[in-house]
Amino acid sequence: MQSSIVQEDNNKIIAGIIGNDDRVLKTFYERHLPMVTSYVIKNSGNEYDAKDVFQDAMVIVYEKIKESTLDIHCSLGTYVYGISKNLWRNRLRRNSKVMSQDAQIDQSEEEVALENIERKEKILLIQKYLLVLGEGCKEILMLFFSGHSLKEIAKQRNLSESYARKRKFICQKKFMVMIEKDPVFKELKESSNYE
Repeated sequence: MQSSIVQEDNNKIIAGIIGNDDRVLKTFYERHLPMVTSYVIKNSGNEYDAKDVFQDAMVIVYEKIKESTLDIHCSLGTYVYGISKNLWRNRLRRNSKVMSQDAQIDQSEEEVALENIERKEKILLIQKYLLVLGEGCKEILMLFFSGHSLKEIAKQRNLSESYARKRKFICQKKFMVMIEKDPVFKELKESSNYE
C-alpha cells in the first residue's frame, strides 16, 4: 500500500488524464519530462527522442487507466520515468546504439531526485510498520535504529542484555516480515535491482 499523499496525488493526475485536463497534463509534463529528457540525452538521444519516449509512456499509462490495469505503488511520475527509461533502452537496442560509458557512470540531478523519492517512500513504509508493532517492540527497534547498543537498550528497558538481544531479534524479524509482504517494498526492491 502506498502512502496516502502519493495515492492522492496519483488520483488527481489520473483524473486529469482521463478528463484531458490541460492544466494537470501541463503540470505533469513540466515536472517529469525534464528527467526523461536528461536521461535520453545522456544515453545517445536528443530532446525530440525524449519527448517521443515520454509521450509513448503517457500513452501506455492512458491505456492502462482505460483498461483498469494500472497498478502502481509509487508516484505516477516515478512510474512514467521508469516506463520511459525502458522504452528508450528498447529503442537503443533496436537501433543498435551503444550507451556511452559516461552516461552509465554520471548520475544526473534528476536521477538523484528520483532516488530521494524512493528514499522517502522507504521511510514512509518503515514508519507505517513501526506504528503497527507493539509498543515494546517499537521502542526496542527505535533505540536500535538510533544507534544505541544492546547494553544501553537493556539498561533503558530494565532487561538483561541477553533478553534485550532476543527481543530485538524477534521484533526485527516480525518487522521485516511485515515490510517484505508490502507491495511497495516489492516494487522498491525490484526498481533498485533493475537499476
